[in-house]
Amino acid sequence: MEDKKRSHISNMRRSQLTKAAYRVVSRKGYYNFTIKDISRETGLSAGLVHYYFKDKHDLLLNLIRETNANIKEMLVSEMVKTEDPVVKIKTYIDQAFGLVAKEKEYFHVIIDFWSQVNRSNRMKQANIKLFQSYRDECVAILKEGIQKGVFKEMDVNYMSILILSLVEGTMIQHFIDENAFNYGEYSEKMRDQIMDIILKK
Repeated sequence: MEDKKRSHISNMRRSQLTKAAYRVVSRKGYYNFTIKDISRETGLSAGLVHYYFKDKHDLLLNLIRETNANIKEMLVSEMVKTEDPVVKIKTYIDQAFGLVAKEKEYFHVIIDFWSQVNRSNRMKQANIKLFQSYRDECVAILKEGIQKGVFKEMDVNYMSILILSLVEGTMIQHFIDENAFNYGEYSEKMRDQIMDIILKK
């Protein structure tokens, strides 16, 4: 019973520290934040932060895993509401485009993740898993749609990359320059064009 309680407290602390890291990294960037910043953000001692994470690199790796899990959970919670692959793929695309409004801090963090790829193999592997998980989710929906006869026969791996490239490329451009184009209008157009490509006529 005591071990279970300790494990629960430990998980709560790690979650608290990870959420604080998310906020701090989004404001200051990877190179400009310190363990002391996390300590101040949570009101916990720097020693306690080091107890759970040996350094800020370890903290960032945990952050990318948590971020991925949270986004996937949000996506899945919407998609389980339907058995229709057409609705699922629309939801997948809309939820992805919607991250700009729902999780603006995410882009500050994810860009920092990418900047670490050439410096750390562990960070590279974490990013590989992140992108693979997005593609896998998309591929699963496309396969279901083909099996149910509502999507055309296609190379689902290629199509998942095409969809993610359109969505993520548009989000990044909007994140960098919010005035470049009408994000809401263009994201809807892209979703409709994707549907036009994959739907069986």
